[in-house]
Amino acid sequence: MAKARTRYVCQNCGYVSASYVGRCPDCGGWNTLIEETVTTTSSTSTKSQPRQTVSGNQVRPQKMNAVTATRERRITTNLKELNRVLGGGVVPGSLILIGGDPGIGKSTLLLQVSGQLAAEHGTVLYVSGEESASQIKLRADRLGVAIRGCTFTPKPTCPPSSKPLMTCTPTLW
Repeated sequence: MAKARTRYVCQNCGYVSASYVGRCPDCGGWNTLIEETVTTTSSTSTKSQPRQTVSGNQVRPQKMNAVTATRERRITTNLKELNRVLGGGVVPGSLILIGGDPGIGKSTLLLQVSGQLAAEHGTVLYVSGEESASQIKLRADRLGVAIRGCTFTPKPTCPPSSKPLMTCTPTLW
């Protein structure tokens, strides 16, 4: 059975919102969100399809005793405690989600690590959920972090497998 739902899309930048807002939170344009109706189908055949990774591999549930454990190559950072928490360093191609109270240094820590990894290993994709590219650049300048090999994507409004993010090819992808 098809379900219709409404969404609002900014005509300037493509930002998508579930409800109408007068000013686009992404680009700041006034009255740029236009209502769109999206129809989705929810058939049982769609729900039973196996999940796929970004690379297209199918993911299926499996019993833990059938899993073969392999050691992943890790890249160590200059921060020993971070390496310990990450099990020995950063796994190339991994996604690391850092959480915590406001102001405890999450962005500062990740900016320093991103700068180091970019300098030593190539391009790093830095995705920020709250800060703009300008805020990140100002912090990098203040800290003296070389961000030459970093690519920034502030406030992503699209799934990671979408084309805008795929235009960047990080070395540690």
